[in-house]
Amino acid sequence: MDRTAWIVVALCVIGLVVWEFYLAKQMAPRPASVTSAPGRPSLSATPAIVAPSPLPTPVAEASPGSAPTPSFTEKIETLRNSDVELRLTNRGGGIKEAVLLKQIAEKGQRVVLNSDRSAPIGAILEQPSTATLPEFTASAQSDSVQFERTTDEQIAIRKKFFFEKSPENKDNYVIEMDIDLENRGDKPYQSSGYFVALGSAAPIHPRDYPSYTRLVWCIDGRPKAIDVGWFGSSSGFLGVGQHPGRPYFQQSIAGAEWVAVSNQFFTTLMVPLTAKATGVSGQRFDIDRGPDQKLLGIEGALLSCFDALAGSFFCSRLSVYALAVAPFAMRP
Repeated sequence: MDRTAWIVVALCVIGLVVWEFYLAKQMAPRPASVTSAPGRPSLSATPAIVAPSPLPTPVAEASPGSAPTPSFTEKIETLRNSDVELRLTNRGGGIKEAVLLKQIAEKGQRVVLNSDRSAPIGAILEQPSTATLPEFTASAQSDSVQFERTTDEQIAIRKKFFFEKSPENKDNYVIEMDIDLENRGDKPYQSSGYFVALGSAAPIHPRDYPSYTRLVWCIDGRPKAIDVGWFGSSSGFLGVGQHPGRPYFQQSIAGAEWVAVSNQFFTTLMVPLTAKATGVSGQRFDIDRGPDQKLLGIEGALLSCFDALAGSFFCSRLSVYALAVAPFAMRP
């Protein structure tokens, strides 16, 4: 071979080594988490690194770790059409699991979005890194499920989940969620915002690319994202770009049309219809499938603002899409 051919071979070898190093870094175990006290969200234009106390969130056959036991009895309501079955919980008032009835994962099991050990999709959180899931009162109708509770500040919260009406008899994966907030107190209520949980995403198969497990948001039609590799530590290149593990991601944004968590094949995408999202948050978690199989998943949430005078009423509507996604469709 001539000199040019040898140069090409050398560059290919170097590229392969760098790629393997990148994948090894993404699959490295997460640093031990540190519990932080809950508080109001405080966002900045640059990512914030916060030490969380995350919920271990398995998806589709993952083996969960221990989770805090609620002080009340959990109750499950079911909402179903021909394509998806929603299992809604009074623990946080949201979608505990979304079962895709026509999508098959490993060993013939149906694909399940989110996890029974994660924050439910649609749960309202003050701080996702230390999520508190209070009890809601559930009332089920033939075509909807509604959750209600009143906070200590006399803010009445009502959430209603129902399927979008469609003339089609297939591919009905859109869930509507109405959130009504009413200040029943005699004082104005001011908040720096509340997070709405997106649920979690995790690899379907052990050999799925970890770079596709990601938190994605879209501003002016342009998607941006972080994947599970963002949270890992890095030695950089020749000492440049070195940083420790980053257990939590939180960032303000200039209004996002939608926010999603996604793996290589499926996504849970949330679209705020009354106001754009003003912040995003995410955290990585480990999934143990045996001594030689440690996968990485991601949880996400979007931030919405809320201020209410005494006696005032605030209404928000969001659409949740639980569907298959092309591998390159959501790459920034």
